[in-house]
Amino acid sequence: MGRLGDHLFDELLTLVRVNPSPGKLINIDALDGAGNSTQTELLADYLRNQRGISTILTREPTDGEYGKAIRRILRKERTLSPIPFQQLFCVDRGDHLDQLILPALERGDWVVTSRYALSTLAFGIANDIPAWLLLGMNVYYPWPDLNIVLMVPVEECLRRMKDRPLKELFEKKETLERTLAAYQKLSEKLPKVVFVDGTGSEEAVFARVRNLVRKRLMP
Repeated sequence: MGRLGDHLFDELLTLVRVNPSPGKLINIDALDGAGNSTQTELLADYLRNQRGISTILTREPTDGEYGKAIRRILRKERTLSPIPFQQLFCVDRGDHLDQLILPALERGDWVVTSRYALSTLAFGIANDIPAWLLLGMNVYYPWPDLNIVLMVPVEECLRRMKDRPLKELFEKKETLERTLAAYQKLSEKLPKVVFVDGTGSEEAVFARVRNLVRKRLMP
């Protein structure tokens, strides 16, 4: 990040606040193709049906107007330079919080999301945006009680995505490698970031995810 960038990041980091609401916010993050959408579905189902916890399942980008705009850019239907593109993710996140996440957390519900602010930092860094700037865009949003990052090798992610009819904006080897390196570096500074082995069957991966959630967030 450079000395000044590191200093700015560390100063902004003092403003980050883990979710203070009664409910819990869990983000499952990963490289494209690593299976985080599947794991969020399995976790939400487990919390609802086996632990009796009122749980909201969601994702980013959302299905709202800002999320739809993001998906058009990801599908390369239009272009936007890297900084305003990540700002658009943050606008979508702010709307997501206002409309769904914060009311649920205040009720005491748990929210399980596929992607959140950690994605913005990791993918933004991979596209040469300063980490401090990305953190500043998200610093006043509540930080999750737990960020689970599924660790799947880049080659495996590419193999899983090879039959997709359309390759999205970030689905390139170099971008994924840089994003993985960004996740690893961010985990050294940001709170509540835990890596989980994302290889193997969906059931085996979920057993690791479930055990981590039980260990970290359940008495």
